[in-house]
Amino acid sequence: MAGDLGKALDMLDLVVAKAWSLTADDRLEPHARVARQARKRMGYLGETVVLALAGGTGVGKSSLLNAIAGDSVAPVGRIRPTTDRPLVWMPSEPEPGLVRLLDDLDIEDRIGHTAALNLAIVDLPDFDSITLEHRATVERLIPRVDAVLWVLDPEKYGDHSLHEGYLRPLSGYRDQFVFAFNQIDRLSPGELDSVRDDLLARLEADGIAGPVVFDTAADPSSGPPIGIERLVAFVEATLEAKRTAIGKLVEDIRRAGSGVADVTGVRSGSGLDFDRRWAGTRAAAVAGLGDLLAGQAVMRAAENAGRHAAVRSGSGPLGKAVAGLRRSLIGRALGATAEDEAIEVASRRRQDRSGLEEAIEAVTATVTELSFEAGGGFGAELRERFGPAKVETELRKAVDGALAASHDRPVPAKVRWWRLAAMVQWLVVIAVLSAFVWAWARPEALRQGVWPWPVILGAGALIVGTVLARTVRWSGRRAGRKAADEYRAVIERRLAARVDRRIGIPLRTLMRDRAELGGALAELGVELARLESAP
Repeated sequence: MAGDLGKALDMLDLVVAKAWSLTADDRLEPHARVARQARKRMGYLGETVVLALAGGTGVGKSSLLNAIAGDSVAPVGRIRPTTDRPLVWMPSEPEPGLVRLLDDLDIEDRIGHTAALNLAIVDLPDFDSITLEHRATVERLIPRVDAVLWVLDPEKYGDHSLHEGYLRPLSGYRDQFVFAFNQIDRLSPGELDSVRDDLLARLEADGIAGPVVFDTAADPSSGPPIGIERLVAFVEATLEAKRTAIGKLVEDIRRAGSGVADVTGVRSGSGLDFDRRWAGTRAAAVAGLGDLLAGQAVMRAAENAGRHAAVRSGSGPLGKAVAGLRRSLIGRALGATAEDEAIEVASRRRQDRSGLEEAIEAVTATVTELSFEAGGGFGAELRERFGPAKVETELRKAVDGALAASHDRPVPAKVRWWRLAAMVQWLVVIAVLSAFVWAWARPEALRQGVWPWPVILGAGALIVGTVLARTVRWSGRRAGRKAADEYRAVIERRLAARVDRRIGIPLRTLMRDRAELGGALAELGVELARLESAP
């Protein structure tokens, strides 16, 4: 199995993070643990074994690299004199993840190879040259490589700077440490056993229990290299173990992703058609809250206000007298309610009406439907975050905000022709008075057989005045209804914005996170499929 397991792990990290943002369900913890344990694993999570080569000046690192490669890829003493820049010997057609790893580690010097081994060797700077920065370089590399091959020789294996500056402080990484005791051809068999025993004792004292040590002579004075076959066999065994571990890890990642989907109730590609549902829910909630703030009581109050305004403006002296009487103590005592009082009464009734309950029911019904369709921890979290009490609190805040940003009441606009009607009413009054004067001054005009012109004049004027007064009042109520409709439209626009802000956006954010989790699960599936299908 080849491929970049790092991407799959990145996607699992994202899946777990998105799941935690949706629900705090404790059942997520085992699946989150898979991601954490994978991240704790040392080494590059691909099929190329990444081996860091560390050692002092003159210990034969370049010779060892040539011996492992079976070719002169690093001319001894010439390719890279003492320097603080690491280089890498790597497959000429590397895995993309390996390239990203080297980019992340800022290793720019790269030599390609076509060897049969799927191996990359990072040649670190000599630790005994410019030592101030080299330990930091080693510490930065160790968590990202599969193993560190420390190259020692009979002269420098006890170097104080090696043991005190590197091995002892970094002994926490001992499981990744491998040692090549190089240049053994310079020792007799008896000396080799004695020196090796001393080396093992020093490593044990450094905190490296049971160290893995290979005796090598990468460039002996005569004969072929010594011990390289065992070292290469170790690299091959590491590769095979890595493949097995990767296969298990891929299955663990798959199960973790499936477990997250089971806990949250989110599946890749699953949707709840939230936008369409929320549009209907918001419309129902706004309609209910519109009834609460600008319903029938406000409509009637606006009609009364319009009628009173029309009467005052277009009813002439008689209408003004009646309006004044209604506002007087006598009118109040007789039960006539002034327009301001009517609107104030309507406002006081707002909190007692059923519009708020209708809005709460509309939102909670949608939340309940979404939660049960989603299921799992996400559904439970949705019901908990948007329960009836929370919804009512947010809707009341939306109501208060809409009221604060609006006029206290609808104000009917005056109609221009009301003034003309008022002038006509004055003529009607004059005509009626003239008819009375005419009848009083010329009683003969009322005798039988003669057209009763005073009566005709007075009655006609009264009919015209009555019809005109009714028309004016009707026009006033119509102006009130128009003002109430405009007032409600403004209220509903502001309500819609505030309901969206207080409920819609938080809900939409949850749905977005759910969709992102579904997308991350889908992307995780794609990465796992790539890993399994790659040759």
